[in-house]
Amino acid sequence: MCAGPFKPRMPKGPSEEELRARESSRKAQRDALKEERRQAEQLKQDQLEATTAALAGRRGRRSLLSGRKGGGGFELKDEYKTKTNLGA
Repeated sequence: MCAGPFKPRMPKGPSEEELRARESSRKAQRDALKEERRQAEQLKQDQLEATTAALAGRRGRRSLLSGRKGGGGFELKDEYKTKTNLGA
């Protein structure tokens, strides 16, 4: 096909040092990403444990005074407040 002095030359690939440098750079990036994911997972686990502990302390302690409404609406009429029943 091509004859004579105008033959296309095959381009040389990257040198061995460049290949090693690229591979070590990729490995460092992979390791950094793994470490970042591990730290994120650990942080998420710690937050879950803290939230669970906080909620476990509140469970079963809900009452009319400490509930969502915080004791609102507990005013009794005077006719229910007597010496014998005290509004009960």
